[in-house]
Amino acid sequence: MSLNDVFYRRLIDSEAEIEELDAKIDDGMELHWQKKESGDSYDPNTDGRQILEQLYERRLYLQYNGAKTFHPYSEFGRLCLMRAQTMIDEYEKEIGVLNTRITENNVDRFIGVLTEDLIDDICSGRYQAIGALRYDGSGVSGVGALVYMVDTDRLGDEYILRIKWLFVKEQFRRHGVATTLLGGILWKNRVLQNENVLVEVPIDKEWYGAYYNMLCDWHFDLEAGYSPQLYLRVSDLKLNEDIEEMASRVTPLKKMEVSNRKKVFDILEKKDARLYTLLHRKLPADYFDEMLSGFYIKDGKPAGVLLAHRLPSQMVRVEYMGGDYQANWTLLSHMLKMAKKHCASFAVLEFSVETEEVGDYFDEYFDEHLRIPMVMADLQKPERGQDIGPEDAAWFLSGV
Repeated sequence: MSLNDVFYRRLIDSEAEIEELDAKIDDGMELHWQKKESGDSYDPNTDGRQILEQLYERRLYLQYNGAKTFHPYSEFGRLCLMRAQTMIDEYEKEIGVLNTRITENNVDRFIGVLTEDLIDDICSGRYQAIGALRYDGSGVSGVGALVYMVDTDRLGDEYILRIKWLFVKEQFRRHGVATTLLGGILWKNRVLQNENVLVEVPIDKEWYGAYYNMLCDWHFDLEAGYSPQLYLRVSDLKLNEDIEEMASRVTPLKKMEVSNRKKVFDILEKKDARLYTLLHRKLPADYFDEMLSGFYIKDGKPAGVLLAHRLPSQMVRVEYMGGDYQANWTLLSHMLKMAKKHCASFAVLEFSVETEEVGDYFDEYFDEHLRIPMVMADLQKPERGQDIGPEDAAWFLSGV
């Protein structure tokens, strides 16, 4: 018996339930239209959800289950994702929103499922997010969220969808909310003709096991490792004469006039597309900490810049650091000195270790720096033959 036969039999097992759900959805929609046209007090976004939301959720779960049984990016999986999105569009046209893009205009609805730092990152445009809206008995509220960014690989050749956060309120778990969010973003990614997906899962979180099982079901390969970021506690910082001397060569943003600051940025951003992209995001005027961030000027010319952002949790994240070997060491020394002076002792500093020089710097000066244990989940490529034709499961893909 081939693997496809096994997968197909799993679909057959759900055929009876799918037929029953489709019939109930048709009946529910007819009742919804009758009430809507009756002229009585009727709110589709609440009353309609009471009739149909759970039916659609279960039907969507089964549809996405078809995609992940084979592979979300196999031909059959792609059709399953497409059919699921069609069902969501049908529901939202008649009843109300199931999944929505999270922006600064509606992020308040998702306070229970996002950390303050993630809210800050979404509002600043660093990350994007979609949220799940569900009826909770009295109204519609945000019950889940998926946060992501579209990045490039180290060579800049291919785009990668990086999923940074996936969370559902406890009372709404095991109802297919996470499956709908993940399936929806995989479909959007596929439409953009990108098949590279990476999920970062901290091992020390209590919901690691649930992540592990779900990602394995969706054909992700999981590999243990450490976060690409390095962390330092301000309370652990011990500055020496070398660091103090190097830090003195840097000019903090706060001490440079705005007009001169702009001239320096204009020179530096022409050398690095990453800096150009960062500076042209719609960021609040006070986004970069003006004491922790600074310029390194060498022989009267801009040689490097470090830009740091202080998050609501008081974590300080280096958003950008550019320059040669000497500039990097000098800029890091400045930030550490300023952090010791201006940050709370419990604050944590986050650095991306993108070069050997940065790693060498921390290894030389600090015995205690942290890397968070992580599991990197990378979506496999679909295997040849791991598929069935749509004609073999037309009943499952009805409406495509």
